[in-house]
Amino acid sequence: MLISVLLVSHNNQKDLQLLLPSLKRALKDIPGEILLVDNCSVDSTVEFVQRAFPEILITKNKRRMGYGANQNQNIARAKGKFILLMNPDMVVPENLFHVMVRFMESHKEAAIATCRICNEDGSCQYLNKREPAILDLCVRRFLPPWLKRILPSRLDTILTERVNNYEMRETGYDHVIDVPFISGSFIFAKADMIKELNGFDERFFMYFEDVDLCRRVRNKAQCLYCPDASVVHRWERASHKSLKWTSVFVLSGFKYFHKWGFKFF
Repeated sequence: MLISVLLVSHNNQKDLQLLLPSLKRALKDIPGEILLVDNCSVDSTVEFVQRAFPEILITKNKRRMGYGANQNQNIARAKGKFILLMNPDMVVPENLFHVMVRFMESHKEAAIATCRICNEDGSCQYLNKREPAILDLCVRRFLPPWLKRILPSRLDTILTERVNNYEMRETGYDHVIDVPFISGSFIFAKADMIKELNGFDERFFMYFEDVDLCRRVRNKAQCLYCPDASVVHRWERASHKSLKWTSVFVLSGFKYFHKWGFKFF
């Protein structure tokens, strides 16, 4: 088995109707498998997958679990040399796995990699990041647009430059770079390394489990960006729209900084 694609769903039937056909095309000539943990969906996700893609291995949770805990179930069952941890709200190109496997085999120093993650219009989502500081997270997620408009121009420029630096925009997204923090929306990894690290830290229900994993990987190997592959990510940014998920984000952030040390600037 070369590739194991690892998915988690919670009422994601509409997303999977777009993603799974694209994954099937991408895996058509590659020894691979798709593993799905369904996190208590009530939108007939499981029934849809069983009917349309019976080859997919499904684990049905009896209770809601966090993203890392769900993916750890997948990681334990995965048989592939490489694993792809990804969000269900994506569409992948037919050549994705050929490009990513070739990239990893030519960069032996890397244990995990990501690719160009795009909006539906083709624009870049800038998800390569440096290790987070509390100021950067607050500005990026919580500073309202109306407040930015009334800030002194110099302060607005400083804050914008900080966010751009956090998102590594100055490095460009057209060449291979070392990435401190790869987004959990798309992590292509050597399975043995992820299993050696026991997968995600399940203390994070959602958010920050990806940067925590990257920090642990980087004690042993590199995290790289591959510019030659791209995927479409129909990103809804739940933590920006919901008080519940904003609270989860803040709590996970506190757990992350408590574990790794508080970095304010």
